[in-house]
Amino acid sequence: MNPMSDMSEAGTYEDEGALDPHGAARLLARTQRQAQRELDFRSPWLSLIAAGAALIGFGAVWLSVRHQHPFKGPTTAALVVLYLLVAIRIGTVLYAHHRASAGVSGRSARLERAEGVGLAAALVAVYVLMIALVGDGVGSQRAFYWLYGVTATLIVLGTFWAARSAVKEDWPELGMSMAIMLVAAGSALAGPRGVWLGDGVGLCVLLVASAGAQMWLLRTSRSGT
Repeated sequence: MNPMSDMSEAGTYEDEGALDPHGAARLLARTQRQAQRELDFRSPWLSLIAAGAALIGFGAVWLSVRHQHPFKGPTTAALVVLYLLVAIRIGTVLYAHHRASAGVSGRSARLERAEGVGLAAALVAVYVLMIALVGDGVGSQRAFYWLYGVTATLIVLGTFWAARSAVKEDWPELGMSMAIMLVAAGSALAGPRGVWLGDGVGLCVLLVASAGAQMWLLRTSRSGT
């Protein structure tokens, strides 16, 4: 055995061992940054924007249908307002999610893509079934078309988010998702006119409450650091 070689190998092992604390520190810092980005993604301001969008968007549709006898469906102007606000909401969520997931790759990224594909497939199934049931959409079927469309969409979104939250053991988000499903189902009892007002007010209240909870969590996390 070469003593100099043994000493060199020992020094190498010592150097590698000395790097462990630095590696652990980098891992801890990276974990903290990811946790902070996750908190940023759940910004209370995003929830407040969503609350306003829900109230204004659904409220605009309700104003356009509340005096319709028989029911004809939302006006083009009301739908433009609703879809524009939905597009703004989607844009803010995608931007926040992009910031929160910056640097994330591997298994986590693949899981997120799989979740997106699953959600898209569920929504497509909802609308394909709606087309099959409604047929030509004439007469009283229009009421069913709109009632089913808005209610089923919210229930699918709520179910998807509830499942995701349960897997991650995120109990506040799980409760929020279940509440959204209950609001959608309860609002449907108000019929094709009242469903829009029920969804708008219900979602607005839930999202404002969520924003308040998020503000409290942010203050608690910052005061604890």
